[in-house]
Amino acid sequence: MRLKTAVVSLTAAAAMITSPALAVDNPSKRHGKATAPGQLCKSLSHKKTNDGKGKSPFAACVVGAKRAQAELAKSPSTSKAPGRLCKDQPRKKSATDKKSPFAACVSGAAKAQNAQRS
Repeated sequence: MRLKTAVVSLTAAAAMITSPALAVDNPSKRHGKATAPGQLCKSLSHKKTNDGKGKSPFAACVVGAKRAQAELAKSPSTSKAPGRLCKDQPRKKSATDKKSPFAACVSGAAKAQNAQRS
């Protein structure tokens, strides 16, 4: 019984020591690599609305993320506020949506800026 306990504890200790070496690197945290805008906005609805001029909140979020990534690629030291990047998006939201296209665009731009900086 003692031998079995010793073997189990040694196996557990060996697994804990080697697990950080085998861990997969998170691709969104790599420096110099931009996360895909669709991955930043995947939690939003894909259903098109008339109040957003036929755009879905997902599409508005992707627009904001792409604009933020393009703006950061041009000048990494300075960046515009997410609200300024999305000023052309409509602010009226549909009854079925949780966010207006403007709010979805701003959240996408903010996520892209944060992902690019870290």
